[in-house]
Amino acid sequence: MAKGRILLAHANRDCQTIYGSVLAYEGFEVDVAEDTDSALRLLSTKPFDAVVADLYIASTGDEFLLRRLRREPYSVNLPVVVLTGWTTDAHRRLAIDEDADEFLALPTRPRELVDAVVAVLGKPRRQTPPSTVRVNDDRSTRREI
Repeated sequence: MAKGRILLAHANRDCQTIYGSVLAYEGFEVDVAEDTDSALRLLSTKPFDAVVADLYIASTGDEFLLRRLRREPYSVNLPVVVLTGWTTDAHRRLAIDEDADEFLALPTRPRELVDAVVAVLGKPRRQTPPSTVRVNDDRSTRREI
């Protein structure tokens, strides 16, 4: 029995092969997408337990995957591990600001990725996105959560 289904969204074929194989060896079902649009298509058609994604992968509209993930109802609460060659503190902050659960800089030891995926699968996720929600009261005001 699989430990869970993981979407590996990475444009680098070596990363797809190496890290996809490692996750599969560890008992995960792995689907691979090499661009944002393919990743979102897969996420909308199959249930996933987590996403492992590069910080920047090709996208129509020049918007990166993390931001688009958090707007889609089918993926708003999915745990995300960023696996990227973009390694500055600014990139790490960007990933965290966009609600990534873990940040791994390439090159990453395969065991570190597996440990990060297992860790995010064990963490509880909030049930609503960190956004403004409408409160149903007679004034119909908006309140920040």
